[in-house]
Amino acid sequence: MSVEKLFEQRRHSRNKGPAIKPVSDAELLAQKMDALARKIGQMDPDDPKRHEYVNELCALGLRASMRS
Repeated sequence: MSVEKLFEQRRHSRNKGPAIKPVSDAELLAQKMDALARKIGQMDPDDPKRHEYVNELCALGLRASMRS
């Protein structure tokens, strides 16, 4: 899932009422990065999808550094 989709989901979740705890952009980005890192850690090093996940994690890290 792209970062843009995550931010869009966050914007829509704000309108659903007070039951949903608001999450900052930085927290959302950190959660996505943690989830990807866990997924990469559990994968076989030769898994072809692993390269895709590593690239996505790197892109998220770059976006995180650009936002801060």
